[in-house]
Amino acid sequence: MKTPATIDDKGVEIMPTTAKVDLKSIDDIRLEMARVYREMRGNVIESQQGTRLVYVLSQIGKLIELHEIERRLTALEDRQ
Repeated sequence: MKTPATIDDKGVEIMPTTAKVDLKSIDDIRLEMARVYREMRGNVIESQQGTRLVYVLSQIGKLIELHEIERRLTALEDRQ
């Protein structure tokens, strides 16, 4: 398989995605973070790549939390 070229002309290996990941809840995020951790521990993915993935997952988790807080606050305000 030919390695694709990048902007700096260094080749990178593209890892195929295994399945669509559902990230609609904090529990989904937790499960995906655990999967990434296990893959780092098992040397399936490099720790640097895993760290980046977990960072993005944590940001998605924060947005889910903020959305839930906003939804609840709006519901409380509407009651008054």
